Amino acid sequence: MQVGNAVTDDYHDYMGTFEYWWTHGLISDETYGKLWSTCKYDAAEHPSEECQKIYEVAYDEQGNIDFYSLYTPTCKKTSLDKSRLIRRRMPWLPRGYDPCTELYFTNYYNLPEVQEAFHANVTGIPYAWIGCSDPLYEYWEDSPRSMLPIYRELISAGLRIWVFSGDTDSVVPLTATRYSIDALSLPTITKWYPWYYDEEVGGWCQVYEGLTLVTVRGAGHEVPLHRPRQGLKLFEHLLRDEPMPKPVESVQSF
Repeated sequence: MQVGNAVTDDYHDYMGTFEYWWTHGLISDETYGKLWSTCKYDAAEHPSEECQKIYEVAYDEQGNIDFYSLYTPTCKKTSLDKSRLIRRRMPWLPRGYDPCTELYFTNYYNLPEVQEAFHANVTGIPYAWIGCSDPLYEYWEDSPRSMLPIYRELISAGLRIWVFSGDTDSVVPLTATRYSIDALSLPTITKWYPWYYDEEVGGWCQVYEGLTLVTVRGAGHEVPLHRPRQGLKLFEHLLRDEPMPKPVESVQSF
């Protein structure tokens, strides 16, 4: 079982998310304190009105950034020239990454021939396809506040869980995932270590009894989008049930 950048436990996710925002310079000291005092016991899906107000202040302080990928550019124009400009200025971005991806697939799924192929919009009043539905979110009432009991049940049944996290995601950040996993109080099998891809640190790994945590360096919320090769390496090791590769001697000698 593989879980990536997932909401796990409301309390610990809140704690880790607020800490990530503050330590990465996204919000002020004052807002960090208010988030912690107002929201820490709220539900993530439907927070209180007071918590929502502080959240809006935090979003305003963070500005126009890609919350799902903290250090990559936002989509401003859709031209090919814009994509090439991004590539020249930011050569470290993975080949094929385009910050306008969401706009592209939104336009694609709203093409009449695509909707016809999906048998969508065939009855009633036509509507536009969107990535996230506000009405669906507003009427979502069956989301549990914690998945930790499910994790414990699956681990006790012998199912091995791999949890991975891109470390530039500010929506479900690595700190939140680490706090949630720590709450499981699992014995450690292999302590925290860097794993390597092509003689570069691909991320970090820790193996617990029944659970493996893997981070992917420089990846946002969607690891395969931002770090596809490292994501494939992660998937290969999951299928083989082998921990991520440790440093080789040539790397350790530097």
